[in-house]
This record gives sequence, C-alpha cells and structure tokens, in this order.
Amino acid sequence: MLRYSPWLLALLVPAAWAQLDSSSAVLLRPSGKSVAPENLDSSRYKVRAPESKRDDEDLDEKPGGFIPSPVPAKASKPKAEKVETALGNSAGKATPVETVTPGTTAATHAAPTASAIPNLPENRPPVSAQVRDLFLGGSPEEIEDYHQKIHPQDPRANVLSISFAPAYFYQGSDSAYSYRRYHSSGPGFGAGMNLWLTPFFGVQSKYFSSVGSSVRSGAADQVPAEVNIFQAGIRFRKHFGYSRKAARLSWGVDYHDAKDKLSKDTSDNVGRRSSGLSLALEGEIPSSITYAHTFEVGIQPRLHHSEPATGVEVKSGAKNETNAVSLSLGGEWVLDRRNQIFWKTQYSVERNLFQGAASHIDPHNGQTPNGVSVTDSVVIFHFGLRWGS
Repeated sequence: MLRYSPWLLALLVPAAWAQLDSSSAVLLRPSGKSVAPENLDSSRYKVRAPESKRDDEDLDEKPGGFIPSPVPAKASKPKAEKVETALGNSAGKATPVETVTPGTTAATHAAPTASAIPNLPENRPPVSAQVRDLFLGGSPEEIEDYHQKIHPQDPRANVLSISFAPAYFYQGSDSAYSYRRYHSSGPGFGAGMNLWLTPFFGVQSKYFSSVGSSVRSGAADQVPAEVNIFQAGIRFRKHFGYSRKAARLSWGVDYHDAKDKLSKDTSDNVGRRSSGLSLALEGEIPSSITYAHTFEVGIQPRLHHSEPATGVEVKSGAKNETNAVSLSLGGEWVLDRRNQIFWKTQYSVERNLFQGAASHIDPHNGQTPNGVSVTDSVVIFHFGLRWGS
C-alpha cells in the first residue's frame, strides 16, 4: 500500500484547486437532481400559439401574436382543509369549498353540465318583425347604417327615379302559318320608374310603345300596327360595398304583358297578346364613379297567349304553350346623383306552340296546318335620361 507523507499532500491539494475556474462553479450542479419547473419564474406572460387557423382570421392578427391575460408563475395546489377551517370558524359551521385541480381554470371547473342547464326560451324577434326585415331587406339598424355610409352623390341614395328614352325597334313574327307571319319597325319610346322604399327593397315598372309603325297587308298596302310592352313588379337589391364603384344586383318578380295590336282593316294577319309572371335579374358594374355597365335578364316560363281578332278571326290552334326570354346590355353615365344618361339594347324572343288544327285554311298554300309554331322576336335600342330624387 502506498503511503503519502503529510508534506506531499499539502503540496498536491492547492495545485488541484488551482486548475478550476471560479466561473465554472455556476455551471456545476449536483448529479441525480433536477430543477423543478415550479421553481422557474422567467416571465409573467405566456405567448399562446393559436388553436387553429380560424382564430387568426377572426382576430386579424399574425399567428402566435395573441397574448392572454397574465398567468401565475407558480401553480400550487390549494389547501382546501385550511380554507374550510377558516370558514368554519367565522360562521360557526364548516362550509364545503370546491377545490380546483391543477391544469384547469375556475370557469371551466365551475361550468355546469348540459343536463343541469334549464331549457330557456331563445330571445328571438317576433314573427312580424322577421317578415318586415325579410321584405324590407334588413333591420332598421342596417337601413340606417346604409344611409350614413352611402356617398351623397351616389344615385343609389335616390328614393324615386324616373327614366324616359327615345327608341327604335324591329319586331318580327316568323311562322309557317301565313296569318302569323309579319314584321314591323319604326321609332318608339320607353319609360320607367323605380321607387325604393328602403335601400334594399322597392317597386319598379317599365313601358315601351311604338310610334307610327305599320305592317304589310295584301300585295302592297301598309296598315297601322302598334307594339306595347309593360312590366311592373317588386325588386330586392344587394349592394357589394358602400363605394360608388361597388357593384349592385337586384332581382324580383314582374307582371309581364306584351301585345301586337294590328289594325282592323287587315285581313291577312292576326295580332298577339301574351301575359304572365316574369323572373327578373338586373345588375350594375361600375368601371369608374362616372360610368357603369348594366345588364338585365328576364324569364317568362309560362305565359297566357291569345290572338286578338282583326279583319278576320283566326285561331292557330286549340291550345298553346308559350314562354319567353329577354336579355339587355347597356351602360350609364353618372352626371350627378339626380341626372344620368343611359343606353340599352334589348332583345326578347317568344315561342308559341299550338296544339290541334288551325281554324282557317292558309291562303298561300291552301292547307290547314296542324301544330302551328310561332317565334316572335323584338329588338329595341334605347338612349335616354334618368332623373332621381
């Protein structure tokens, strides 16, 4: 066994301690021991990562940027026994206190179960208010908010607008049955009215009439003829923003009535009249604050069709099925809120399909047709002025 003399040990120990840096003592820790998380208190605030992408979209913040309320740095288990004793001493009777387990909040722990919540009646507006909001397009608060945000020079701020437009038209009726084959053209005029009870709901009417038109009767004679188109109905309107350059869309249901009124002097042709409900869709897409593109679509899925008598009373068949469709494209120059200039080209086509034999022999071929079909088309070009208030 090796033995060291006392003088040798006295020389070795100071040399070993000299090899240690004084700053390294901070980095040393006893082996086998770990620092408890509750002993760390690096910050009073904790950055919580968003639970889902939806949270960031709702808050309009960057992911991870939401900072909740401060959380305690050290979570310790409350001692329910001491609280219970304190309450018991003050009231003379021990009052049970519900303990909160670590990792849960008091609000979560105290929330009642679904079975414990009574079935309370929902606070819904009355049916009359719901029907009113449906037809007016929104609640009184939404209507007032629209009036406050709309630009004062925006034509949508008008309650009433009236339009008048000179027009030129071409109308043609095409059929294998000569009594329903004719055409007419000439000048005309169009008029319209919009009354907006709210910014989202209103009534609308349109009217067109030809002026000085005629159809050929016989070999070379011309007899007076008149084309009339009338529509009136309700409109619902949607705005895609409050800006004057925001698009808007309206839709509704109209009563549609179109007729060709021929003179009683003609013995070669009979007129027509078609009426019924029409589904309408209209839109405006502004390209600037002074000009907007417009379009209109109308669908008449089922119309009542008749043939008014002229110099001869002719029926093309016993029954008929009639439907029609119309499309128009145009534009509008906005001078100010009260005055706008517009143009519009409208094309409509109506189809009549009769069942059974005609009542009269066709004078051109000497035959009585069966299953007569008629296609009536109208093209109208408008250029006019709209005034609003």
